[in-house]
Amino acid sequence: MIKQFLAWVTFSVFLMSFAHAEVAYKDDRSSAQDVVRSLYNAINRHEYARAYDYFAAPPAKDYAAYAAGFADTDHVDVLLGAASPDGAAGKTYYSVPTAIKSTDSKGNTKYFAGCYTVVAVNGGIQEPPFRPFQIDKGALKPIKKDDFVSYSLPKCGPEPELDKNEPSVEAAKALFTTEQRGHCAKIEDTLAGLNEPAIYTLKYRDEDAAADQPDRIVVLYVFSCELYAYNESSVFYVHDDVEGLRLLSFAEPHVVTTHPKGDDEGTKLETIKVDGFTSTTSLINADFDDKTRTITSFNKWRGIADASSNGLWRFDHGEFILSDYDVDPTYDGEMNSLSIIKDGKLQKLP
Repeated sequence: MIKQFLAWVTFSVFLMSFAHAEVAYKDDRSSAQDVVRSLYNAINRHEYARAYDYFAAPPAKDYAAYAAGFADTDHVDVLLGAASPDGAAGKTYYSVPTAIKSTDSKGNTKYFAGCYTVVAVNGGIQEPPFRPFQIDKGALKPIKKDDFVSYSLPKCGPEPELDKNEPSVEAAKALFTTEQRGHCAKIEDTLAGLNEPAIYTLKYRDEDAAADQPDRIVVLYVFSCELYAYNESSVFYVHDDVEGLRLLSFAEPHVVTTHPKGDDEGTKLETIKVDGFTSTTSLINADFDDKTRTITSFNKWRGIADASSNGLWRFDHGEFILSDYDVDPTYDGEMNSLSIIKDGKLQKLP
């Protein structure tokens, strides 16, 4: 089973939800989002002097007043959105959409959202001491509990454009998080930088390629999408030199079954047929075998897997072609699949 771990470069969302004692130290001033992440890391560790130091100008009348503002704060959960840049005379300003859930020492929660502006001074024109990314200003306002979700983050600047012709994991993550928002529950993990996709490089030659022509290259990105009680869904992106970066779709037969009259539990099969084909952009319990260059899926219709469907798609000249497909349509306590498609051919069904 592929265990994909997803991260992000644009449209990034970060979620911290740790108990105070478990918060690992983070002091990263290398990007706009990392500065804001580090700010709340310092707050969650009650290191208010460090938090205060992330600001280019004092965020309060003085340090004592700033620290006093967190006297009753136990921890803060944070969501960060896209960091939109805007350059100006040796400086770049980044607008970072932010939402927080603040929990006090009694367990009471409050929700806020707004924008942080982070400034980066061109390192080539600086003199010692060097100034990394710093928070220029921030303004958060109260929001409703139900608005503390990634798709409700405020808009703080123009959204960066995605380059689908760029064969990079960053571009794949960006496209995944924008296209699959609302479809994949693990978007939050992806945007938080907690997971990375599994990446495979596949080479092949065109049938009419000359001897001196180089191999064609396809890069496959496998993203975990959602966890269920006994299944996990994944989505797949590929990049090639013709179509650029795109979401894969997988052909599947549309199988229709009937059960004997009175068999409400579906433990016996009366008829089964294929009345057409459909496609899906997500596969259940998927696995990619780098040696055979095949993708398999195993969709358990219930936990004991006595009813299920599974497929196999083989890599063939830049495409994944449906090769095998089996279905077990009976909830009879046994795993006894019927072959629907074998080696690309539709099988004779009972």
